[in-house]
Amino acid sequence: MIDRARIDLGGLIIGRIEKSGRIFEMLMDPEKAWEAKKIIREEIDKRLKAGNLKSRMTVDELLNDQKIDLELIFESFTVFEDLRRGKKATDGDMEAVFETTEGMKIAAFVLLDGEIHWTKAQREEERSKKLKQIITIISKNAINPQNKKPHPYQRIEKAIEEAKVNIDLMRSAEEQVDDIVKSIRAIIPIRIEQVEMAIKIPSAFTAKGYNIVAQYAQIKKEEWQSDGSWVSVISLPAGFQIELIDKLNKLTHGRVQTKLLKS
Repeated sequence: MIDRARIDLGGLIIGRIEKSGRIFEMLMDPEKAWEAKKIIREEIDKRLKAGNLKSRMTVDELLNDQKIDLELIFESFTVFEDLRRGKKATDGDMEAVFETTEGMKIAAFVLLDGEIHWTKAQREEERSKKLKQIITIISKNAINPQNKKPHPYQRIEKAIEEAKVNIDLMRSAEEQVDDIVKSIRAIIPIRIEQVEMAIKIPSAFTAKGYNIVAQYAQIKKEEWQSDGSWVSVISLPAGFQIELIDKLNKLTHGRVQTKLLKS
């Protein structure tokens, strides 16, 4: 039996998935796996923003995605029970858990749902990038309720540090904002400032316009007019209203109607 401590992966990393009480491991390129996970995350974010309830990417979708090449990500499609000891997974175990013994298909499961041991540099780079995105969103959309003024970027950053907030590398910045604002309320007085707007989008642009609005706001009321136009009352973070109006103006060539109702 090979000594685990003496195995050199040569700069590669182990992707591991545990299902039905069994462990499966495969050898991966860390950089290519990292890029693939970001593509997957971006696709899920896009589906969530479009209001798609089935946001999760399936194995078949991953296998057919032209942007992700599993042959470049995985060193081989050999599946192990214990990679460092060179112990391969049995066909019986793979069939029982994945209903296949095909290494490429099992690789897709590992990439989608497995635990991947990223390098320290990758984790630090992604955490720094995501933290900046989160702080920027909060600084644009949150206020100090005591004086109705926004908090400076540095104050939010310091509060996140003091609260020892965990930044989830696999969730988008937008998804984490509400939880992080709740976490730092014990450090600084803060709330996300919301505004209400009425919007009317002409019939020729309702499909795309609806999707744009859904990305930015909560739709509180909506009504379809006899001429096919769409009228709604929405609630959204104050910092997003200019960006939303700008996008709707570009889509409708300036024909969208908006009115600020409450701030």
